[in-house]
Amino acid sequence: MRIFKKLFGSNKLKTTDSVFGEIESFFKKGNNVGWKIKKIFMDSAIEILIVGNKDGISENQRKIILGALNDESEIKTESEKALREQFENAEMDFISIDKHFEPKAISIQEKGFEMSFQEKEGQNYFFNVHFENNKQVGVSIDS
Repeated sequence: MRIFKKLFGSNKLKTTDSVFGEIESFFKKGNNVGWKIKKIFMDSAIEILIVGNKDGISENQRKIILGALNDESEIKTESEKALREQFENAEMDFISIDKHFEPKAISIQEKGFEMSFQEKEGQNYFFNVHFENNKQVGVSIDS
């Protein structure tokens, strides 16, 4: 069993962040560490995936996520606009983001973030809304 832990790095790091409390790693590669934060956002339990090092979260990425979390209503409005457009392009009726989707995760990148929504009915696609400066700049869809 020890060989699998060494091969696949299943020893998770934990630390206490001054803003987010206890956080846990989901990957380690060299000095880079991916951290997972659990948070309630848009009335749903989501995971925030953010990078840093063994000591904690990158300051640039901290600024990005705090900007998003502190502007929840704008993020919801921008997400709804992007998702509505996807439905309209598919000639489907869009009622509301709450009716059609459940927020699942936020992945922080260098210049912004990606918010993932799981479709509640139908094919259970994931719609990923891409943001820069808290404005949506695109959507990708994963099955």
